[in-house]
Amino acid sequence: MRHSQKGASFFGWLAVIALLIFALVIAMKLVPIYMDHFALRNIVTSINEDPSVKIRSLRDLNSLIDKGMQINSIRDIDAKEAIKVTASGNDAYTVVIKYEQRAPMFNTVDLLVHFDETHIVRPLK
Repeated sequence: MRHSQKGASFFGWLAVIALLIFALVIAMKLVPIYMDHFALRNIVTSINEDPSVKIRSLRDLNSLIDKGMQINSIRDIDAKEAIKVTASGNDAYTVVIKYEQRAPMFNTVDLLVHFDETHIVRPLK
């Protein structure tokens, strides 16, 4: 009588574990980058919903974004390079968030994440 193997072999499990560890390492590098980006996006989009925010000029809007980045401890994004604010009409502003972030992976391999979004900000009166 011949018995057939049931389940995965040792090397099969070893390959699965190696792939899981590789995926976890990538996730550990990418999760902080995406958390900072979502926090930055939340700072910009919350201006439309907060009636206590008073914005009279581009300087006020830039100052509000800078304060939000300090409060949320976003230090890996250079606001002057990544965020462009322009006036677009009466009491409306266009905020363009465009930047790249690199996370070193191995010796000569980096993970590159590119963000490019445009938001229209109309503060409540």
